[in-house]
Amino acid sequence: MRVSSLGTTVNIRGPTSAVEKLASKCQAFIEQEKADEKERGFTLEFEFPQKFANHLIGKGGSNIRELRDKFDVEIQVQDGKVELKGPKAKAEAAKSHILSLGRQLADEATHTLKIDPKFHKELIGAQGTQINRLQTRYKVLIFFPRSAKNIKEDESVADAASEAGAKPRRQQAPDEVIIRGPKKGTDEARDEILSLLQYLKDNSFTASVSVQRKQVPSLIGQGGSGMDQLRQATGARIDIPNDRDSTDSVVEIQIKGTKAQVAAAKKILEEKKAVFDDTLVKTIEVDKKYHKSLIGPGGKLVSEYPTTSRQSLTN
Repeated sequence: MRVSSLGTTVNIRGPTSAVEKLASKCQAFIEQEKADEKERGFTLEFEFPQKFANHLIGKGGSNIRELRDKFDVEIQVQDGKVELKGPKAKAEAAKSHILSLGRQLADEATHTLKIDPKFHKELIGAQGTQINRLQTRYKVLIFFPRSAKNIKEDESVADAASEAGAKPRRQQAPDEVIIRGPKKGTDEARDEILSLLQYLKDNSFTASVSVQRKQVPSLIGQGGSGMDQLRQATGARIDIPNDRDSTDSVVEIQIKGTKAQVAAAKKILEEKKAVFDDTLVKTIEVDKKYHKSLIGPGGKLVSEYPTTSRQSLTN
């Protein structure tokens, strides 16, 4: 179907049914415009909170222009009042929209939480998953400070709310997290963040144990069984540096978890370390013809020796 115009004449060409349908819509639109023109002098005035006037107007009047185009009315905002001028039905629709916006702004709340920056990364989550989930669930915006660390590690997450269309913020202190949105949503988001923060605090106790590098294989055990048992027994997170190329003779084993978990894991590691430190290695020459007697039938005698001795005898 083709539509062309010349002067005041509009030509529509195409299938009969389609042409008739479009012509009917055009005629209805023209009649509505004629009716609207007769009502252009209609004026509607109502109150709007002065404190939200800037939100309604928008930067450089951008919001007002958008509303004028959307509702086809003239809009004036001044001294806590809004004046609409245009067709009555369109003015009423614009009024309803503006009052709804005012109610939303009146319900908006902001919470500023003081949170140690060392917890920010875990609160944000990998690639912002944790904070994005909260923003979506509670329909709020959550701002973390633009710290050098956040920007370097995940710039998009550190300022995710700004990218979501939020207005520019004042400079945040390094320990401030700001939540903005509907009051109910901001309250619930705040409570969940504080709950997660408390969990992180309760599980962020740390300690370290220094051991000789040569002791590490024995602590780890075959296939990591030693460390797995220790982690299961205490519930603590235990990290052993994987720096095989290091020439340091001492390795720092890091422990993290609750206060009780860390204390239990540290105690066990220090006990194992003490046993290793107290272990004496002595090599004696034994004629090979006596080895079988030392080992015993089926290794019976070997099983009675301490682990380190058994290993020496069987190697």
